[in-house]
Amino acid sequence: MDSSTFTSLQNFRVSLNNTFLERTDVIDGVIASIITEQNCFLFGAPGTGKSELVRQIANGFSGSKFFGYLLSPTTDPSELYGPVAVSKLLEDEYTRDIKGYLPDSNIAFLDELFRGSSAVLNSLLQVLNERTFNNGKELVQTKIKSVVAATNSFPAEESLQAFCDRFLFRPTIEGLKKPTSKRKLYSWALSGKRPAVESELTIESLETLQKAANEVEASEEFIDIFTECMDMLESRGMVISDRRRVQILRFLRGWAVVQGDDALHPEYLHSTLHHIVYQSEEDLETIKEVVDQVVPTADKFIRSLSKASTHVMNEFNSLRTRSMSNVSEVNHHMQSLKKIHTELRHIAGKAEQALDNNNIRFTATQRMKATKLCQSINHNADQVAEAISRYSK
Repeated sequence: MDSSTFTSLQNFRVSLNNTFLERTDVIDGVIASIITEQNCFLFGAPGTGKSELVRQIANGFSGSKFFGYLLSPTTDPSELYGPVAVSKLLEDEYTRDIKGYLPDSNIAFLDELFRGSSAVLNSLLQVLNERTFNNGKELVQTKIKSVVAATNSFPAEESLQAFCDRFLFRPTIEGLKKPTSKRKLYSWALSGKRPAVESELTIESLETLQKAANEVEASEEFIDIFTECMDMLESRGMVISDRRRVQILRFLRGWAVVQGDDALHPEYLHSTLHHIVYQSEEDLETIKEVVDQVVPTADKFIRSLSKASTHVMNEFNSLRTRSMSNVSEVNHHMQSLKKIHTELRHIAGKAEQALDNNNIRFTATQRMKATKLCQSINHNADQVAEAISRYSK
């Protein structure tokens, strides 16, 4: 990805987050869905800004065609696909004038989707799955990148839950939680000066981002961790089809591009998986438990190293206080010290390896903390080596 497109994308993200507070993962997920041509579904109570967020993201790609519609039980297919072309009807051809409607769009937003009739929902399946539309005798290959839908809550009906499976990224948008965010929102309401979303991206930029997503690499370690997560979730009773697993990997490539990365990182699963693989709201806690157990994070990694090195050093300090009365005890003491030294070097090696490769992402603060911890562990290993040297004389 060229630096200009990368900068424009990151500036767009910052602008969106300045306008839509506490929506970072949702913003990134919708953009990643558009990049990888996946559908996404936003759940959330009225007034949480779902439609405006999608509209602003779509408008951020200058030159793209946006179609938005609020569905109701009386919504007719012509309101989504266009009116019947009268001129063609006179020629005994039943076709629609799709210009300006869903099949003609690049990004679509269907609000209150489940209020639509079963006929309307069924008519959407072909567009959602195959990006095609039967316009009379002609099969139209649409240029739709993503269909974003929204409704107030996850459906209880099994038939609608199955329909939801056509959408990959499915977050629930909640009201603002942080006091600072609420104060900022109230201030905007009183002043009438909410920050405007700015973007220099174009529909051509989107093609560049899609190419970048196709080039995102995945390490063997990432694939192993992803596979372990999928298998463990399956063992907990969750069904995740092969097709959906492939879709998740495609989506994660788009997520990597949004983050500005050129490789997949296991930590992405913490931000995304609970928005994707659940089949009911009861699954959410299970997903988070599995990801926490399987996927390393910088903080968890640092804590585990610190705990391991502390345990080993406690053993060393305990050895130092023991008295030895014969050669056998001295030899045993030496063997224990050598074991401690080996363990400390091993722990330090794990830290150095993590800092050198891309399997765990560190912020600047986390990297500094891990580096200092690594130095401390190596210093402790040197102390143990000195003790071994003294006993060897």
